[in-house]
Amino acid sequence: MNFFCFILIFCGIFLQPLLAAAQIAVSFQAKATVTGPRIVLADIAVIKPAGSEAEAIGQLPIAASPAPGKTKELYTVTVINSLRSRSEVTDVDWQGSQTIVVERKGNALGREQLQAIVADYLKENSAKLPKAEVSFTVVRAPEALPLPAGKLSWKVTPSRPGIMGSNSFSIALFVDGKPAGTCIVRGKLEAVAEVTTATTTLHKGDAITETNIAMQRQDIGSIDNPILNGEEIIGKQVARTVNAGTVLKREHLVLPPVIKDGEMVKIFARKGPLQLSTSGIAKADGRPGEMIPVKNIGSNKMIHGRVDGPGVVAVEF
Repeated sequence: MNFFCFILIFCGIFLQPLLAAAQIAVSFQAKATVTGPRIVLADIAVIKPAGSEAEAIGQLPIAASPAPGKTKELYTVTVINSLRSRSEVTDVDWQGSQTIVVERKGNALGREQLQAIVADYLKENSAKLPKAEVSFTVVRAPEALPLPAGKLSWKVTPSRPGIMGSNSFSIALFVDGKPAGTCIVRGKLEAVAEVTTATTTLHKGDAITETNIAMQRQDIGSIDNPILNGEEIIGKQVARTVNAGTVLKREHLVLPPVIKDGEMVKIFARKGPLQLSTSGIAKADGRPGEMIPVKNIGSNKMIHGRVDGPGVVAVEF
């Protein structure tokens, strides 16, 4: 046996007990940070020497994590006692701090961020909103909403399908694509715009002129179909009495009649390709598409016809 072989045998004989005696040491840290819902041993302690055995021990469950953004204090003796029955830690050397403060990372949404989420939603859905300066002021919302760490996304639902008139928005929150809760943001939705208002009391049949309307800036959030362009209604008539100061809406207006009561009209009678015409006298005002009574001059009979245009009435037979 040469000297080199002798050295190898000698080292093997005397080092084998030392290697076999290598012990896992678990050193608890005074502070630890976690991201998930559960705390494992590797989250709160340094485990040496590194290797598969240390990794297995590190995955032993310890406790539930605190809420996102919150802390929890653990006592080392309690942790050790909870693991006594595990065969993996029979010969572990426990070391380190006697207490561990565990903090869970997370996202935190405040009132300003929630208002910004609603504002972005309104901007994205501007096509569904009136042409106005639309804004939402938060009245009631969580001061700070803790959420798990991860990529945050959300889905906003207004309290009213048409958005306008909504006094709250429901925000469904997701972290890394998984549901993370829902919060309700309550407030005031405003849509400020120039609207057409009556400057005087308008009676049924009155024509709209430049002198009896004015533009006024106000919140139209609770007004359906307000008139935003006064010029487009000049010449139209009011369908019913409207008080001074009223915001004019589509339902308030009708087109002026194209046929007047007592006016001579042309009556066209149609049946398939056959068309006859005669003269008559309108017995009521008529607007395009309306049915009005007409006296046929030739037969002296009263008939009903559809107003097709100025001075023209159509009859089907």
